[in-house]
Amino acid sequence: MNTVSLNDLVLLTIKRLGINGEGIGYYKRQAIFVDGTIPGEVVEVKISEVYDKYAIGVVTKIKKTSPARIKPECPYFGKCGGCTLQHIAYPMQLNEKQNMVIEAFNRYFDGDVAKIKFNEPIGAKSIYGYRNKTSLPLRFDGERVVSGLYAKDTNKLVYVDKCLIENKVVQNTLKEVLAYLTKHNASIYNPHLHSGIIREVVIRGFSEDGEVQITFVLTKEDKATIAYLKKFPCASVNYSINDDFKSPEIFGKDVKCIAGAEKINGKLGDLAFSISPKAFFQLNIEQTLVLYNRIRQLAKLDGSQNVLDCYCGIGTIGLTLAPFAKEVRGIDINKDGINDANLFAKQNGIQNAKFYAGNILPYLDQFKEKGFEADVLVVDPPRKGLDQNLIRYLQKGLIKKIIYVSCNPSTLVKNLNHLNKVYKIESVDTIDLMPLSSHIEVLTVLRRI
Repeated sequence: MNTVSLNDLVLLTIKRLGINGEGIGYYKRQAIFVDGTIPGEVVEVKISEVYDKYAIGVVTKIKKTSPARIKPECPYFGKCGGCTLQHIAYPMQLNEKQNMVIEAFNRYFDGDVAKIKFNEPIGAKSIYGYRNKTSLPLRFDGERVVSGLYAKDTNKLVYVDKCLIENKVVQNTLKEVLAYLTKHNASIYNPHLHSGIIREVVIRGFSEDGEVQITFVLTKEDKATIAYLKKFPCASVNYSINDDFKSPEIFGKDVKCIAGAEKINGKLGDLAFSISPKAFFQLNIEQTLVLYNRIRQLAKLDGSQNVLDCYCGIGTIGLTLAPFAKEVRGIDINKDGINDANLFAKQNGIQNAKFYAGNILPYLDQFKEKGFEADVLVVDPPRKGLDQNLIRYLQKGLIKKIIYVSCNPSTLVKNLNHLNKVYKIESVDTIDLMPLSSHIEVLTVLRRI
């Protein structure tokens, strides 16, 4: 039953952060979500939206300010919908991300949470300038071509001149692209009129060697537009046609290279990669290395173990572990990603790693029939968690150790409930891959009982 009504003024003590970085307080046991607040603060809030089980409020006055509150570096904070934790000092950001993970266990875990070892959260050395890829809608503001980010939960575009979490290569390239499009009087998509040709630009650039890849998303094939886009000075220039304005996907079915190479070179530690526009590659290379090194530490490989890497993508985890394992095999449903993974293995001279495209379970049965049994299983599934068929397989307890990499603590814990009769949770790590955002990466180690 609702205890508040629209436009009510209520006094709240913020208790914790929600999964999107919003503060959560309680008024007569009803949860009130309030953006831009910090646990421990006392705030006066005006109720802006009311739902069956919760309400949303807007701060009208801060009565008690957290000592962790800082002035955000970015002038777009609170407007563009990104970097929702910029107003919180970084040590407390880490602490609150750890609390989000523990809260998920307290809420969903069927076992005794008190017996679980939660290691200290692992933060980043650099909290700005880490992002090596950006995908931005384009608009024409009447004078020039601009880019931006959508305000939270809206289709309203906030024009952003400089995003502080992008690396310098991406920042500089974006400026050059916008100036180039303005100079050529580019036909920019207008969402109100559904007119124009260029919808978005996707830029990927690695600070290590400066190579940049640009992909323009167009509403239709237009020879005149493509003619000047292909002349933009860049290592890789591409375009994709996407005329489905309701689709959540950025790219259309195909991506075509019109200038330079189809792929750009990048490095992840000692590993070299050639990245195509559609390939998934971690946005924060420095912290990804921290994550992968931690996986290696937890796997405790000595060269005698077989490693299975499921939901392996382009194989970055498996290839990182390969020098320390007897053999690595990876599986993913994405055929293009698997082709890349096998190419990268060859490119890096790694002979004990092979990757397979298709559903996971049939391969596990095939591997076992041919004598390959995994000592360590690494899973890094999408936000929805593990496939039910894989869960049923794991419930048989055929694998000694599982390392579960998750970006969604809720689905992680719900999956663990299906495994905790066969596996013991050895430890849980929270690793910050995307500072200033509410994104969480969790490493859970399970050992067969």
